[in-house]
Amino acid sequence: MNRNIIIAIIVIVVAGGAYYKYGMKSATDVATTAATTATTAATTAATTAATAADTAATTAANTATAAATTAATTATAAMGDVAAMLDPAKFDATKVTAMIDASTLDDATKTTIKAAITAAGTDATKIADVIAQIKTALKM
Repeated sequence: MNRNIIIAIIVIVVAGGAYYKYGMKSATDVATTAATTATTAATTAATTAATAADTAATTAANTATAAATTAATTATAAMGDVAAMLDPAKFDATKVTAMIDASTLDDATKTTIKAAITAAGTDATKIADVIAQIKTALKM
Protein backbone atom coordinates (compact mmCIF):
# COMPACT_ATOMS: atom_id res chain seq x y z
CA MET A 1 0.00 0.00 0.00
CA ASN A 2 0.92 3.49 -0.51
CA ARG A 3 2.26 5.36 2.48
CA ASN A 4 -0.10 8.31 1.93
CA ILE A 5 -3.11 6.03 2.00
CA ILE A 6 -2.02 4.50 5.33
CA ILE A 7 -1.53 7.99 6.84
CA ALA A 8 -4.96 9.06 5.56
CA ILE A 9 -6.58 5.95 7.11
CA ILE A 10 -4.85 6.61 10.45
CA VAL A 11 -6.01 10.26 10.42
CA ILE A 12 -9.57 9.15 9.63
CA VAL A 13 -9.54 6.58 12.45
CA VAL A 14 -8.14 9.10 14.97
CA ALA A 15 -10.64 11.77 13.88
CA GLY A 16 -13.50 9.27 14.10
CA GLY A 17 -12.42 8.21 17.60
CA ALA A 18 -12.19 11.80 18.75
CA TYR A 19 -15.59 12.56 17.30
CA TYR A 20 -17.04 9.51 18.99
CA LYS A 21 -15.51 10.40 22.36
CA TYR A 22 -16.03 14.17 22.38
CA GLY A 23 -18.77 14.74 19.86
CA MET A 24 -21.33 12.46 21.42
CA LYS A 25 -22.30 14.79 24.28
CA SER A 26 -26.00 15.40 24.35
CA ALA A 27 -27.50 18.79 23.67
CA THR A 28 -28.96 18.70 27.19
CA ASP A 29 -25.47 18.42 28.73
CA VAL A 30 -24.21 21.32 26.64
CA ALA A 31 -27.27 23.45 27.49
CA THR A 32 -26.99 22.62 31.20
CA THR A 33 -23.31 23.58 31.26
CA ALA A 34 -24.03 26.85 29.43
CA ALA A 35 -26.93 27.70 31.76
CA THR A 36 -24.84 26.97 34.85
CA THR A 37 -22.02 29.13 33.57
CA ALA A 38 -24.40 31.98 32.73
CA THR A 39 -26.12 31.74 36.14
CA THR A 40 -22.80 31.83 37.96
CA ALA A 41 -21.65 34.85 35.94
CA ALA A 42 -24.93 36.68 36.54
CA THR A 43 -24.85 35.95 40.28
CA THR A 44 -21.27 37.18 40.54
CA ALA A 45 -22.11 40.36 38.61
CA ALA A 46 -25.20 41.03 40.75
CA THR A 47 -23.26 40.48 43.98
CA THR A 48 -20.49 42.80 42.82
CA ALA A 49 -23.01 45.47 41.80
CA ALA A 50 -24.89 45.20 45.09
CA THR A 51 -21.67 45.51 47.07
CA ALA A 52 -20.59 48.54 45.04
CA ALA A 53 -24.01 50.17 45.49
CA ASP A 54 -23.95 49.53 49.23
CA THR A 55 -20.47 51.02 49.52
CA ALA A 56 -21.50 54.06 47.47
CA ALA A 57 -24.64 54.58 49.57
CA THR A 58 -22.68 54.32 52.81
CA THR A 59 -20.05 56.75 51.55
CA ALA A 60 -22.73 59.20 50.37
CA ALA A 61 -24.53 59.02 53.72
CA ASN A 62 -21.31 59.60 55.64
CA THR A 63 -20.36 62.51 53.38
CA ALA A 64 -23.82 64.06 53.70
CA THR A 65 -23.72 63.75 57.49
CA ALA A 66 -20.29 65.35 57.65
CA ALA A 67 -21.37 68.16 55.32
CA ALA A 68 -24.52 68.81 57.34
CA THR A 69 -22.54 68.91 60.57
CA THR A 70 -20.00 71.30 59.06
CA ALA A 71 -22.76 73.50 57.64
CA ALA A 72 -24.58 73.63 60.98
CA THR A 73 -21.37 74.51 62.81
CA THR A 74 -20.50 77.17 60.25
CA ALA A 75 -24.02 78.60 60.33
CA THR A 76 -23.98 78.76 64.12
CA ALA A 77 -20.61 80.52 64.08
CA ALA A 78 -21.78 82.88 61.32
CA MET A 79 -24.93 83.76 63.23
CA GLY A 80 -22.77 84.54 66.26
CA ASP A 81 -20.56 86.74 64.08
CA VAL A 82 -23.60 88.47 62.56
CA ALA A 83 -25.08 89.07 66.00
CA ALA A 84 -21.76 90.57 67.15
CA MET A 85 -21.58 92.79 64.05
CA LEU A 86 -25.12 94.01 64.68
CA ASP A 87 -24.36 95.10 68.23
CA PRO A 88 -24.75 98.92 68.23
CA ALA A 89 -21.69 99.29 70.47
CA LYS A 90 -19.48 97.29 68.08
CA PHE A 91 -21.08 98.44 64.79
CA ASP A 92 -18.47 98.61 62.01
CA ALA A 93 -20.03 99.92 58.79
CA THR A 94 -17.31 98.34 56.59
CA LYS A 95 -17.75 94.85 58.08
CA VAL A 96 -21.53 95.05 58.02
CA THR A 97 -21.48 96.22 54.39
CA ALA A 98 -19.22 93.28 53.47
CA MET A 99 -21.57 90.91 55.31
CA ILE A 100 -24.54 92.34 53.40
CA ASP A 101 -22.66 91.91 50.08
CA ALA A 102 -21.95 88.26 50.96
CA SER A 103 -25.55 87.55 52.01
CA THR A 104 -28.22 85.90 49.88
CA LEU A 105 -30.39 88.99 49.89
CA ASP A 106 -31.60 90.30 46.53
CA ASP A 107 -29.65 93.17 44.97
CA ALA A 108 -32.35 95.79 45.60
CA THR A 109 -32.44 94.99 49.32
CA LYS A 110 -28.63 95.01 49.49
CA THR A 111 -28.52 98.43 47.83
CA THR A 112 -31.18 99.84 50.18
CA ILE A 113 -29.43 98.54 53.31
CA LYS A 114 -26.00 99.75 52.19
CA ALA A 115 -27.46 103.22 51.48
CA ALA A 116 -28.98 103.25 54.97
CA ILE A 117 -25.61 102.25 56.50
CA THR A 118 -23.91 105.10 54.66
CA ALA A 119 -26.63 107.57 55.65
CA ALA A 120 -26.46 106.50 59.31
CA GLY A 121 -22.78 107.37 59.57
CA THR A 122 -21.94 107.37 63.28
CA ASP A 123 -25.35 108.53 64.59
CA ALA A 124 -26.32 105.93 67.26
CA THR A 125 -30.06 106.41 66.68
CA LYS A 126 -29.78 105.88 62.94
CA ILE A 127 -27.45 102.90 63.47
CA ALA A 128 -30.10 101.26 65.68
CA ASP A 129 -32.67 101.76 62.90
CA VAL A 130 -30.26 100.29 60.31
CA ILE A 131 -29.59 97.29 62.56
CA ALA A 132 -33.35 96.70 62.88
CA GLN A 133 -33.68 96.93 59.09
CA ILE A 134 -30.84 94.42 58.60
CA LYS A 135 -32.29 91.98 61.15
CA THR A 136 -35.68 92.18 59.42
CA ALA A 137 -34.12 91.56 55.99
CA LEU A 138 -32.09 88.61 57.33
CA LYS A 139 -35.12 87.29 59.24
CA MET A 140 -33.32 87.35 62.56
